[in-house]
Amino acid sequence: MTKGKILIIKFILLFVMVACKTEEISNENFVHWTEKTDNQLQRLDEARIKYEIRDMEIWINEKDLDKAVVCCS
Repeated sequence: MTKGKILIIKFILLFVMVACKTEEISNENFVHWTEKTDNQLQRLDEARIKYEIRDMEIWINEKDLDKAVVCCS
């Protein structure tokens, strides 16, 4: 293989890895769920739903929204 072909392969691999990482990051979008209560936190924990507390509000991972509706509404 020539150095040019190797360089092109490296660039292609770099672009593929960046694209995969970007998709992984986009799967970590959080959406507002509700106000923080002990009951809601307990239900989310029991359902193993990832969440964050921001300004006394619960934010859940967007990909877990359907799961949260089923278990915690």
